[in-house]
Amino acid sequence: MAVEMTIDLDKVRCDTLTSPHSSGARLFGSVFVLVLIGFVLWGGMHLSKPHTLPIRQVRVEGNFTHLSPVDLQRLVTDQVRGGFFNLDVDAVRLALLEEPWVSDVIVKRIWPDALRVIVIEQVPVVRWGDAGLLNAAGEFFAPEAATLALALPLLSGPDGTENSILARFNTMQERVQSIGLSIDSLTLDARRSWSLQFKGGIKVILGRHYFEERFNRVLTLIPITLSGRVDQAVLIDMRYTNGFSILWKNKINHLVKTTR
Repeated sequence: MAVEMTIDLDKVRCDTLTSPHSSGARLFGSVFVLVLIGFVLWGGMHLSKPHTLPIRQVRVEGNFTHLSPVDLQRLVTDQVRGGFFNLDVDAVRLALLEEPWVSDVIVKRIWPDALRVIVIEQVPVVRWGDAGLLNAAGEFFAPEAATLALALPLLSGPDGTENSILARFNTMQERVQSIGLSIDSLTLDARRSWSLQFKGGIKVILGRHYFEERFNRVLTLIPITLSGRVDQAVLIDMRYTNGFSILWKNKINHLVKTTR
């Protein structure tokens, strides 16, 4: 006997979608998502409270010559506000960078309650003007006068010329060391006139023009003309077209001028 069966697919789909089991699963999933969101929000609010996971340890690291680790520790501690997650590390860093001897600062959180602060101290290479210093990058900083490294060479010039004068000084220093001398100061005045002074006291005026040519002549002049008598010369003036002038110190300690 033949039996014919007809299945209405649309009805099956409708029955499936509206079955109690499917509706329950959907409701459970919605409730789970809401609970999860609520938990995340509660956790975020809890962690954002200042007294949640407070910072209990502060460790300051670095190689210090002019900075006091105790003072740095106190400064960092004074800036610690809030807990592990809401601590403003930028505020801690900026507070330390206000110290003249501080070059850079790295602040790291260490789970669960510590702060690691790495302080990089400025390394001066020359003095600048009356009350400042330059680091190797030509950056100016002005610590307290009592902490100035007075044994360093002295550079001076108009504002904004720090980097270029330091670069020129480094080149010149390397060249004069080949003849056994060392530059103690280098100056560019307001009229853009150059002068320098060697360790030992002898001063050299190069003037505004022909800097390289005149400096090269100084490097030739000293080993030849001043051989064995450098300590007797007080001043060399290179501002002559075809020569130079030398001021000598005689035995009774007054100055005698010789021109070539």
